[in-house]
This record gives sequence, C-alpha cells and structure tokens, in this order.
Amino acid sequence: MLLRTSLRRLGAFAVATVAMLGGPAPMAQVHYPERPVRIVVPYPAGGNTDVITRAVMKEVSARMGQPFVIDNKPGGNSILGTDIVAKAAPDGYTLLVVIGAYANNQWLYKSLPYGPNDLVPITQISRTSLVLVSTPQLAVSNMAEFLAAVRPSGQATYASSGVGSAAHLLGERFAQAAGFKATHVPYKGTADALNDLVGGRVGFMFDAVSALGPQIRAGKLNALAVTGSTRSAQLPGIPTLTELGFPQLVSYAWAGLLAPARTPEPIRQRLAAEIAAVLKTPELKDKLAAISTDAVGSTPAEFARFLADENRIGAEVIKSSGISLD
Repeated sequence: MLLRTSLRRLGAFAVATVAMLGGPAPMAQVHYPERPVRIVVPYPAGGNTDVITRAVMKEVSARMGQPFVIDNKPGGNSILGTDIVAKAAPDGYTLLVVIGAYANNQWLYKSLPYGPNDLVPITQISRTSLVLVSTPQLAVSNMAEFLAAVRPSGQATYASSGVGSAAHLLGERFAQAAGFKATHVPYKGTADALNDLVGGRVGFMFDAVSALGPQIRAGKLNALAVTGSTRSAQLPGIPTLTELGFPQLVSYAWAGLLAPARTPEPIRQRLAAEIAAVLKTPELKDKLAAISTDAVGSTPAEFARFLADENRIGAEVIKSSGISLD
C-alpha cells in the first residue's frame, strides 16, 4: 500500500514537472503588473528566508513599477502559506516563496491540502552553503578525527531546527554516507540547538554559514566541512564535503518563487527575467554575499528540474529513514 502511494506521488510530481517544462502558454496581460503583487512567505518575519525575499523584492518592485508586498503567513511547516497561494487566482498577483520544505512535505505528511499540480515554478532565487560543525567537547579539528570519534561509539547525536527540516535530512544522509549511527535531536529553532551544541549536549549539526560563522570564529564550535560545491568565502580554510570524499552530499539551503497553476507562461517568464536581472546587480549580490548566500535567478524550466531533483533526494532519505510528521 505504501509503495503504491509513493508511486502515485512520484507519478503526479513527474506529470507536474513535465507540465512545468512545456505545453502551450496562454497570452499574458500586456501591462503586467498593473497593481501590487502579493508575495506570501510561509515563515515568520526576520528569518533568513524573509530577509532574502525582502531584499530581492524591493529591487524587483523598483524595476517593475509596482509594490511587491511581503505577506508573512507562518504555520504548519509552511503548509498554511503554501495552501493560500495554491488556491489563489492564477493571475500573477499572488506568489509564493518556498524553501526545501516544499519539496519534502509531500513525503513527510500522508495528505496535504494542495497537490503537486497546484503550483508552478518561476525561478530559484538563491542558494546558501551550509557548514557542518561539532561540539567543542569532542575535541576534534577535522573530518578524519570526527569520524574516528563517532564511528566506534554508536552514540552520536545531531541537532536540527525540527523534524523533517533540511538540516535533519542532511544529517541523516551524512550519517548513512559516512557509515555511523546517529540520533536526531530536534529543536524549535537554531538558537536553542546552538546552545546545546556549544554546551556539549548534542554532537554535531548542519546550518547556514551565516548562522554559525560567529561561533566558529569565536572558537565555540569546530567547523569540519561546507556543503557547497566550492569553499565558502566566509570560511575559506574549511574544505567541502566533496574534497573529503562525499560528493553526493553537495547541498544548499535555497529559496525560490512559485505561482498558482495556470498562471500565464509569459507572466512567469517575465518575472523570472526581472528577478534574474536584479540578482545580477553588484549591490544585491554583495548584500546576499554578506549572509553567505549566492544569487541564482534561473528560468522556470531550470527551476522545475531543480525541484524534481530535490523531490527525488528528499523522497529517498525520508522513506529509507521512516521519517514522518503525521
């Protein structure tokens, strides 16, 4: 039964992805946008996703001549805000910012109030490299020493900001790939997890370079590897997971923009082009770089392929680990 359900979900996602990549596009409004555009962020104000969105949409607003109004709708692991946009009019005036939770939620919950065909991609906005850190109580300075410490014990623990979060899934993938057992310890947020990590009550953690950089530079955490395809400019002395023999674990925290299904293709293409243009400006690139974030600005088709890949990876680790939020 579980296998049939999973196959149906994968089939639905594949059909949705094909629809994203092609098909006849209806005519868009000639003068879009003619009124303010609502950008739903399904997370609280002040978080990394919100900060990135506000910085980008401020420039898009100036470029397109209409307000792009941020509307924070946190709740239900982003499900509340996602459902609002999935049911909105497909006219380009209500859009959704998503992160990794969007690709993973369909595997973490038995049912959702929206389906994989209800939203379509516009662009990937950004990607942020993560860093793997360990508690100073382990007294290790590199990956080889860390693995030598955790493999024999069978009692490694790792923190994340919650069950099913990107950091949770990456921690599970890392333990599997490196060949050791680890117990997940979920927290309500990064701050609480950091306190226990620094205090030695949990062993290791993945999080954004910008979030952990101050503790690393202060010597309160041991940085072991970054997850991007290249080294981080903020931590140039820390190797990538690829350098350390784990190329399959290259990953980023990311943010992207979706629209309700049946939003006219020309509107999506216009939005993607305008966002890509502002992301190329030196001022915005520098602002994002200050929080260890790279500007992306992909096409709808490129973002569709990216989402399909994220969905596949998330499905594999969630099913193999038996993770669930129901």
